[in-house]
Amino acid sequence: MRSMAEQVGTCATCGAATATSRRRHARYCSNACRQRAYRQRVSEPVTALDSFIGRDDELSRLKGLSDARLLTLVGPAGVGKTRLAKELTSGQAGVARVELASVSNVARACATALGIGEVTREPVLSTLVRALTGRTTVLVMDNCEHVVGECAALLEPLLLGCPGVRVIATSREPLRVPGEALFAVQPLPITCAVELFADRARANQLGLRLDDPEVLAALCMRLDRLPLAIELAARLVTVLPVRELLARLDDRLELLNRGNRTAAERHQSLRAAIAWSYGRLSADEQHVFRCLSSFPGDFGLDLAVAACDLPSDRVLALLSALVAKSLLTFSGAGRFEQLESVRLYGRERLAEQVN
Repeated sequence: MRSMAEQVGTCATCGAATATSRRRHARYCSNACRQRAYRQRVSEPVTALDSFIGRDDELSRLKGLSDARLLTLVGPAGVGKTRLAKELTSGQAGVARVELASVSNVARACATALGIGEVTREPVLSTLVRALTGRTTVLVMDNCEHVVGECAALLEPLLLGCPGVRVIATSREPLRVPGEALFAVQPLPITCAVELFADRARANQLGLRLDDPEVLAALCMRLDRLPLAIELAARLVTVLPVRELLARLDDRLELLNRGNRTAAERHQSLRAAIAWSYGRLSADEQHVFRCLSSFPGDFGLDLAVAACDLPSDRVLALLSALVAKSLLTFSGAGRFEQLESVRLYGRERLAEQVN
């Protein structure tokens, strides 16, 4: 007869036998299985605890792109790409999510999210293609911007070899993979931006009265109608009246620094969100980015050339790169423009260079 210490159970990850002591039953047969289960739990979709506001039209249009094998949501920091991707795939079967912001090995991170174990002496990409052939799944790759090259190198053969796989990516720049469908995520319409601020402000201060729609609209416009900036500002209603908050927005990079404790570090403050993009620019791109901060409105190529002190063709190429990386907007008729929050960050970096 076996002793209590020798009795066996079943591993919750791989199904192998596990030992059971008098005090507790082992859920996993090894530490490797315990870690694999943890990574799988992290990658599972989580029901949002706050309301989703103002993206019905975008969701409708995105659902119309269901035939796209690779759909990339692109846009500036804090515009809501991650939340939109979650809402788009909410309730769907066969969805795996992988957060890439802190990842260096994209293929391994995707394999973990998909529950695919590595095979000795076989490249992870080969293992992925073999395991996913004939399988239907949606892979959501979040925050690809710092590993766009690795993502492209993974996705082209993966999509060619696995016809049942569809990928939804979020990034501040395109992945530039054949067949990629790009969807530019824009700041919220002003009515939805105001609704979002009111919803989050009242959650932070129950019973709060917001009875000046013009001030609310002005506040949200100054915040570029960016969901992250609006939500960070809504936390300040416990210490600042809305009108005073509006008056202090020239200092928003200092003010807006109280993100959710559970959020990624780059979403803890508006400055960190923009710095994440700035830190991934080349030296020349950073130079042009800083120089452009001297223009409070839109500007043309001639002004950019004068400010940057570089040849016209070089400036145009760098402007194109900043547009692609969602740090600059081409507004038509040869004009460019920066979001005010982005420009204020550039002004900080420019002041550092001058000093």
